[in-house]
Amino acid sequence: MATLTLRNVPEELYERLKAQATMNRRSLNQEAIAILERNVAKRPRTPEEQAELFARLAADGQRDRLAGVWLDAESVKEMINEGRR
Repeated sequence: MATLTLRNVPEELYERLKAQATMNRRSLNQEAIAILERNVAKRPRTPEEQAELFARLAADGQRDRLAGVWLDAESVKEMINEGRR
């Protein structure tokens, strides 16, 4: 198995992770792995999958709950061009 070292973890984040690990009766390492497994996609989403996810969440009024923002190339080009005007 690979080893991952995190540096410069903010003290508040470390304490929250430690408390969560205690609540879940896990070691700090086990808790970090569990969080990564839940939150890191098995593979990147395609633009079509992202659009479908946005549509479902928007229909449910949950789009704001997304943890990240995905933009397609065309949207980025439009934003760049708008900034140049």
